[in-house]
Amino acid sequence: MIVTWLGHSCFLLEGGKGPSLLLDPFYEDEVGYGLPPIRADIVLISHDHMDHNNALAAGRDAKQISGPGKYNCLGVDILGIESYHDAECGRLRGANTIFCFALDGIRVCHLGDLGHSLSQDQVKAIGAVDLLFLPVGGRYTIDAAGANAVIRQLKPAVSVPMHYQTRSLCFDLDPVDVFLEGKGPTERQERLFLDKGELSHAGRPRQDVKVVLLSCPGAEGACRSID
Repeated sequence: MIVTWLGHSCFLLEGGKGPSLLLDPFYEDEVGYGLPPIRADIVLISHDHMDHNNALAAGRDAKQISGPGKYNCLGVDILGIESYHDAECGRLRGANTIFCFALDGIRVCHLGDLGHSLSQDQVKAIGAVDLLFLPVGGRYTIDAAGANAVIRQLKPAVSVPMHYQTRSLCFDLDPVDVFLEGKGPTERQERLFLDKGELSHAGRPRQDVKVVLLSCPGAEGACRSID
């Protein structure tokens, strides 16, 4: 599987087998920079805010999924788990959907704009996680401390931070450096390549969780096209 970060909470996942998925695409005016031309088969929308809900970013032919529930789309089983954008059961910022699915045998969890700690029922529903996308920028979502708590709960093999301050972002969040404190040297990489055979989630202690920091030229003030 190839993972490309397109900025903010938006990722393109391309499997060697099966469809490609676009997660939480945004509108340019809402974040301060745009998306490159994208081809994807499925678009997942965690909640109806314009920095996450550009459902047509991959074209009108892409299948669109939002909200809690069980879905089977183009052969991919997708689970949407109810959660909230804040710690007051959505009274401040509304609902949020956590999405879980497998691509190339790799269990993926995208937390969207999670604004609270996970309940035991949510942890159980999420299950084993190989690749976790989690917000770390605080203010509107969980912050670095909250993200670390979620990592302890889910014990993913790989965690990718999202929804943090970048040079081009037009509103204020905490920088990713706060989340990276104490995690050792982490170099940015353009894309993440994952193979199921290299991942194992059974009984993994927290210190074995790998944090991957992805680069996005748009978020950093440049442009890039997706080949």
